[in-house]
Amino acid sequence: MSIFWVQGSLDITNVTERLDQARKVLVRECGLALDLTRVTWIDSAGMAGLVQLLADAKALGAELRLTGASAAVIRALDCARLDKLFPVRGQPD
Repeated sequence: MSIFWVQGSLDITNVTERLDQARKVLVRECGLALDLTRVTWIDSAGMAGLVQLLADAKALGAELRLTGASAAVIRALDCARLDKLFPVRGQPD
């Protein structure tokens, strides 16, 4: 499983570019650990992008993990009720 680090914000201004990069890694590998430790802000576009990336992973038969999420990301996922869809793990393996 490869690790892909995201840093800064994950929002409408950059979600497409950042998750397209992650998707390229996902296609090459059988799984992807998306490390969100350094994400300071995520908006609804960022969360929608994560949901789409998860759908892409499932279509490829690959695994997507969210790891090391910041408190801001965890709060946003909880508020959007996406915490069950994306159980966040500690640091990536």
